[in-house]
Formats: sequence, C-alpha cells, structure tokens
Amino acid sequence: MTTSPRLMARRWVMRTPDPALLAALRTEGQSGPAAITPLLARLLVNRGIDTPEKAAAFLMPSLRTGLRSPLLFPDMHKATERILRARAQGEPVYIYGDYDVDGVTGSSQLLLFLRELGMDPGLYIPHRTREGYGLNEQAMRIIAERGAKVIITADCGATAHREITLAQSLGVDVIICDHHHVPEQRPPAYAVLNPMEKDCAFSFTGLSGAGVVFYLLMGLRMRLREQGGPIPDLRRYLDLVTLGTVADLVPLVEENRVLVTHGLKEIDRSLRIGLRALKDVSGKAEVSSSYIGFRLGPRLNAGGRLAEAQKAVELLTTTDEARANELAADLDGENRERQGIEEKILNQAVAMVEAWPDLADRRSIVLASEEWHAGVIGIVASRLVERFYRPTFMIAIDGLKGKGSGRSPKPFHLYDGIKECADLLDGYGGHRQAAGLSIQTERIPALAERFETVARARLSGDDLVPEMTVDDELDLALVDARTIDQVRQLEPYGQGNPEPIFMARGVQVAAVRVVGAKPLMGNPGHLKMALRSSRGGRPLDAIGFGMGHLPLAIGARVDVLYTPEMNVWNGQASLQLRLRDLRSE
Repeated sequence: MTTSPRLMARRWVMRTPDPALLAALRTEGQSGPAAITPLLARLLVNRGIDTPEKAAAFLMPSLRTGLRSPLLFPDMHKATERILRARAQGEPVYIYGDYDVDGVTGSSQLLLFLRELGMDPGLYIPHRTREGYGLNEQAMRIIAERGAKVIITADCGATAHREITLAQSLGVDVIICDHHHVPEQRPPAYAVLNPMEKDCAFSFTGLSGAGVVFYLLMGLRMRLREQGGPIPDLRRYLDLVTLGTVADLVPLVEENRVLVTHGLKEIDRSLRIGLRALKDVSGKAEVSSSYIGFRLGPRLNAGGRLAEAQKAVELLTTTDEARANELAADLDGENRERQGIEEKILNQAVAMVEAWPDLADRRSIVLASEEWHAGVIGIVASRLVERFYRPTFMIAIDGLKGKGSGRSPKPFHLYDGIKECADLLDGYGGHRQAAGLSIQTERIPALAERFETVARARLSGDDLVPEMTVDDELDLALVDARTIDQVRQLEPYGQGNPEPIFMARGVQVAAVRVVGAKPLMGNPGHLKMALRSSRGGRPLDAIGFGMGHLPLAIGARVDVLYTPEMNVWNGQASLQLRLRDLRSE
C-alpha cells in the first residue's frame, strides 16, 4: 500500500524584481547577438542574475572562463606534490570514498585519473550499515596493512580527527577532498581541500565532493603541464562530476552550473561504457538534471544503500561492455528492491506521525525503529518533509546503537539544529537541509525532546506552511513555443536555480479526467486537463501529477501555478502545462 499525500495548503509568494535591474538587463541584451526579452530578464533577476556580466556567464557557461583556479585551495600545492611524489617513488595510494553517488563519482574520477598517470590505486568504500559514514579506525588499519602510504578521500573526512591521527601514526598521509561543514578544530591531515574551511580562498562553498575532487584533478593537471609530461583530458571526467553534483543536491549555480551544463553533454554522448549501460536500464529520455536525479542517481545509489557501493564504481570505470551490462542490471534490480523497502518504511512512519494527538503543534519529527533499513531512511525522511513540512530524523536501531538520517524544509538549518544536540550524539555531520547522526539507543527519547525544543525556538507557525515561489503572472493566452524556448535557457535546473513557475488567474477547466489512479494502493492518480485562459481562446493541455484526488468539474474556474513544457509522446512534441498547484475560485 502506498500512502496517499496529505493535502497541505501552500502559500503563493510572487517575486518582485527591481524594475531598474530589469530595464538594464534588457537594454544590454538587445545590443547583443541574443535579445533578452522582458520575460527572460525577469527570470534572471529573480535568480540573482542582475547584471549584464552575470547574465552572460549564466546563459553561456564557459569552462575556460567560468571556473576559479584550483590554487585558491590553500593546500592544493601540498596535495598535488604528495600525489606526484607517491607516483615517482612507487608508493601505494588508496582512495577512500563515501558510498553515495557523490562519493562514488569522486572515487571514480580519482581511480581513472591516477591510472592515466600510470598508478594503480586501491579503493576502499565503507559499508553503509556495518561501518557507517566516513573514515573509521578499522579501515585505517586495513589500508595501512595493505602498504598504502597515501589516502585520498572523496566526499568524507572533514571531521575524522581520531581516524586521521591513527593513519598518521601508521605512516599514512591523508589528503581530504570534502565539502561538508568543518568543526572548530581542523582535521590533522597532510592536506585538506574543502571550500567550507574558514581560510579557504575558494569563495564558492557550493561544490559537491565530486566537484572538489575535480578541482584536485585540475591542480594535478597544472603540475603535470609544468613538468612537461602527458596531460589527461579533463573533459572526459565531466560526466562523473555532473552525476555527483546533481545527485548531491548542491546549488546549480556558478562553478556547478558550468560543470553540469557541459557534463550533461558528455552524458548524452554516452562515451563511457558503464554509463551507456546504466542509461539502457534506466529508460531512454532527454538527458537533464531531472534524468540524473530520478533515474541514474537512484540506481547508482542503490548499491551503497542495500549492498556494496564498489559495484557502482566498477560500473563507472570498467572498459568491459559485458561486465558493464551485468553491473547495470544488478543495480537496477537493487533499486527496485530499495523502492519496496522504502514504501514499507514510509507507510510505518506516516502512521506513527499521524497517531500523534499533538501533531499540529509539533515543530519536528524524530522516529526510530529496529525494523528499518539504514540505507533508505534518508529517502523516507525526505518524503516525510514533503508531507509534513517539518525537520525530520529517521533512526535505524541496531541493538544499543542507532544511525539516523535527517532532512529539513528550507526555513530550518538542520546542521545548526542538530549541533545543539551534540552532547547526546556519538557523531553527526551534514548541511543545511540534510544531515546524519549516530547515537546510543537509550538517548533517542532525549534527542527527540531536545530537537523539538530547538525546532520550536527556530520555527514559527508560518514556517510550517510551505511556500510556492512564483516568477511571474502569465496568462495562458500568452504561452507558446517561444515562451518555452526562453524558459529553457535557464536549464539545467536544480537547487539555487529552480524551474520557473508562473501563475494564471481565473482559468476555466475545459476538460478533465483522472489517469493512473490505483485506489487500492492509495494512489490518487493524475489530473489530465484542458485549461482555457480567462481571456478565452483555445485551451492548453495540462497535467497535474498526484492531483487526482482534487474535485474539479468542467466549467470550473481556478487559479493555477504551472511550468510550461514540451511533452514528447511517440515522437510528437506538443505544448503542455505541468501544474504545480491550484486553487478553486
């Protein structure tokens, strides 16, 4: 049974850009090769793109001019020097990556690049349920026993003081590539590459772990050029950094926009055997950030959630087509298994929350169970936030210990919030809207109480009402293929650059039917409609995903929020409105 969505009122917030900024942007655009229309100017200014220079960089992302220097990382010279010294002296190097897509793609970049340099690096990715996130002491000992002299991390290590100290005592230098928050005490590594560090001159803090690794490769390439040796082509790594960047939900602005824009083209070309096999099992579709987020990313993540993440690394680095097809099929099967487990846990979690008599007054959700799989609780936490719009932690209990994964709505900074509970935890880490923790089982009730106190101090009642940010009011009579062309100039969409949303008032329902409903499974289906402008004219096709439960009749008048798009079916493209929300008059 799939739990049906709760109806939740949303607050519609119209953006109000400065008219002077709009005028300046349009004037500049009209003199260039491509005119910036009033609509495009508004969309740009709404996203902080408020000067001609910013607009040019945003609309035409350039690998040559759009990436900061890797030397802005204070330890870049030390990191590249140590790696190339290991190469020259034949010292064994190990890569230690996280088990999510960001860590997997960062590890894959390092493996492939070091192999291009004639090195044979080892790989260690911890098991999610047995070892948990980040470096651990047993792993440090195992890697040292295997003879490693250098460890390079991918998407982890920022808080691993004890483990790095142990590695040093065992004669292993650790180079950290991470993007998570750094504690007050800097990790005692040989070199630290992390844009979140206080003294880091690399001013863009939104890189993914895979993005930090890519900058290490840029630094190595600069050193190799100075030495006059062969220089690997970094364009071949853009598909990997794009997968990690999109899947980790970091802001798709500045460097990330440049990398992802060009990386999507590399993914579309499908030159990597493993990626081609992954696309085959994921279903053919236009390559976009959504395609990564909903198709490729979950399958790459499936191995690390339920089994071994090394499988995903092998897929992305293999040159054997038969092996790639086998690995892709395995990950596809594990993803389907993950979906079943996720649905079961979600149903249990929703029932637990809705049984609370004081739910309306609660500011947070902390749930725990011995029945839950630690590999999928983060996804379930995200779905609970979508449903209840409260900061949420899901904790999988294993005997005396629990591992938790949290997600949060925009108004609440999850990392800062959980930091106020640090004395109750064995460990924690994360970002504004996602975090993880480990805890003694007996302390979970105290955590729930403390976290509720923290959330209550930081969240008002209004904060519990989700907002839908609207770019502009645009009557349906004005929507055509040119509108979509302007909107698509903002792609790729993601955090920090959301899909444009428009509002239309007094729209008439010209036709309506429910499709895809599965009542016995709690699935309300989708609204398939034809909507006519309040000005009249021909109706436009519209689809409201998950809105099949809404009672609408032909002739009804509604206000709608929508995103215009081209719907491709059987090779035919037609204009369609994807509904984001609606209100009856």
